Amino acid sequence: MASRAANNALELRYIDLDSANNKLNFGLEISSNNTVIGGSDDFARAQANAAFEAANNVYGANTTVTNFLALPSGNTAQRPSEAANGHMRYNTTNGAIEGYFHTGGWVTIASDIYQIEFLLVAGGGGGGWDVGGGGGAGGYVSANTTVYPTVDYAIVIGSGGNGGTGPSSDSGSSGSNTTAFGVTSVGGGRGGNYSGGNGLDGGSGGGGAGYGATTSGGSGTPGQGFGGGGSPGSGGTAGTGGGGGGATSVGATATTPGTGFASGGTGATWYDGNTYSTGGRGSGDGSTPIVAGPSNTGNGGDGAGTSPNVGASGGSGIVVIRYNGPQRAYGGTVTAVGSHTIHTFTCSGTFTA
Repeated sequence: MASRAANNALELRYIDLDSANNKLNFGLEISSNNTVIGGSDDFARAQANAAFEAANNVYGANTTVTNFLALPSGNTAQRPSEAANGHMRYNTTNGAIEGYFHTGGWVTIASDIYQIEFLLVAGGGGGGWDVGGGGGAGGYVSANTTVYPTVDYAIVIGSGGNGGTGPSSDSGSSGSNTTAFGVTSVGGGRGGNYSGGNGLDGGSGGGGAGYGATTSGGSGTPGQGFGGGGSPGSGGTAGTGGGGGGATSVGATATTPGTGFASGGTGATWYDGNTYSTGGRGSGDGSTPIVAGPSNTGNGGDGAGTSPNVGASGGSGIVVIRYNGPQRAYGGTVTAVGSHTIHTFTCSGTFTA
């Protein structure tokens, strides 16, 4: 090819862009020492196209790259003020790919945040001593929330309260609170003791003692449980303590004379098929053993009869979490039930989305 002076404006007319395929086309052969290096299918053209695609692969390029397309990223406060329709970015605040549309705002296109349903059950209250009231059930809270990726959510499981042992009127204890996702489930109230009288307030209230004067049950926490039952008094004769409140009903009021047990309030069954937060029974005549609240049920402990006269302890609490689809988080014991994944915490720990 004959040597001649370059005329850039003239030469550019021999190179055009095929916008349908995002390729450069050469309309004239380019050679050096009689070797073609530019034309319809050659090394120089391939290199030019590779450079062109690399420079334009964010703006509608037709590319065969198979790894990823990197979007601009930043938090919500860093959204560009000059955003226009069709702009896209990754929002690090909420873990979402978002776009700016004609509505005049940023809209989530895809997100790795998701909804969970959770159950919080607090520790059940201990039963009262010596014709004592039944322990109130731990608070029962069923709710849902949104969780965010890489965030650690602390799970705190409440312990069950101790049964009353006497002779002090304040012996024994209420259950401890369970907390998670900014929500607190209140521990069940302790049942009343022989010399202590009334049941204590809690997630569900403890039952009143069954000896001497009239007693009343403690109050439950609205939305978490019900009050405990009382006792009508028995003129100094051993009676029956009131039943502790449960998740779905009040504890039974005791009868005189005291034979048998006063029923605790009923519990509630969650999506995992288990029943939680049943109130402890008010004291019987001592012929039937009293029962402690099983671990991780939030059940209240039974009140003691006259012999033996030590109240039963309440059951510890639990946290159960479920969400739709396969496992997307860590923490607790993980099981699959139908189309859901369930995480069960029987002791304190961390849920990581």
